[in-house]
Amino acid sequence: MTTPLDTPWKQILESYFPQFMAFFFPEAYSQIDWSRGFEFLDGELQQVTLEAETGKRITDKLVKVYLRNGEEQWIVAHIEIQNQKESGFDERVFVYYARLRDKFKREVASFAVLGDTDVNWRPNSFVRNILGFNIQVSFPIMKLVDYKKRKEELAASDNPFATVVQAHLAAQATKGKESQQRRRKQKFDLVTMMYQRGYSRQEVIDLFRFIEWVMILPPELEKAFKQDLVAYEDEKNMPYISNLEKESRKAGKVELVIKLLSRRIGKVSEETLPKIEELPIEQLEQLGEDLMDFTSSKDLTDWLQHFAGA
Repeated sequence: MTTPLDTPWKQILESYFPQFMAFFFPEAYSQIDWSRGFEFLDGELQQVTLEAETGKRITDKLVKVYLRNGEEQWIVAHIEIQNQKESGFDERVFVYYARLRDKFKREVASFAVLGDTDVNWRPNSFVRNILGFNIQVSFPIMKLVDYKKRKEELAASDNPFATVVQAHLAAQATKGKESQQRRRKQKFDLVTMMYQRGYSRQEVIDLFRFIEWVMILPPELEKAFKQDLVAYEDEKNMPYISNLEKESRKAGKVELVIKLLSRRIGKVSEETLPKIEELPIEQLEQLGEDLMDFTSSKDLTDWLQHFAGA
C-alpha cells in the first residue's frame, strides 16, 4: 500500500542517494566506493517483493554499489514513511534479505529510516530460536523523530536530507486546521533556509517539490505563501522557484493549446510543435483564443507567421 509520503521520499532518494547514505548511515557511506557509481535495480526488487509478499508494502530501493575494498555488494535501502508502527516489519526485512541473497548470490545489507511518531518502536533485528536452531539478522535504523532533539545539528547541516527531515517533522507537527498558519510560517522558513544554505538551483527545486508535497496548505494560505516567496526571491535576486512556477504554467498552457488545436485542425505537425512551445505565455493565451476560428493547418501557419514571425 502506498502512503501519501511514498512518492516524494522515493524521488528525493533517487536524486540524492549518496547524500542519503552520508546523512543517515555515515559509517556505511565511508565504506562505499562512490567513484565507481551506483545503479538502482527497481525491476529486480519488484520481482523479489512480489514473490515475498508479507503484508503491507513499504517504500524501498535496491541499489548496486561497490565497496572500497574492491568487492561488489548489493544494498537494499528500506525507507519507512508510515506514521504508525507495523507488526512484521523485522520479518519482512529478513525475508527480503534471504530472497535477495539467494537471487543475486552476493552479500546484502538492509537499512531502514522510520518516519513514524512512536519513539519506542525500533525494529532493528529479526530473531528466532527453536530446537537449537538460532537465527538473528540485525540491521541499522534511523528514527526521524529522534531529530527533534537535534535541531541545531539539522540547522547547521548543508546535506539536502537535513531539509528533508525538517520538512517531514514540520509536517507531522502541523496537522489539523488549527496548525495551518504555523505550517505556513514553518514552510516559508524552510524554503528560505535553502537559499541560506547555498544549495544549487536544482537542489532548491528538488527540495521545494518535496516540501510542497508533504506540507500542503489550504488554497488561501498557499497563495499568501507564494506571494511571500516571490518577494523573497526578488529581494535575493534568485528566482528559482518563481521561474519554476512560470515554466510549469507555460507547460500547462502549451499542452492545452495543442489539445485544442488537435480538435480544431487535426494533429499538429512535428515541425510546428517547437514553434508553439517557444511562444511566450501572452502569445499562447492569444493563440488559445484565436484558434477557435481556425479551420485548417494553414490557419495555424499563417497565425504563427503573423504573430510570432515563425
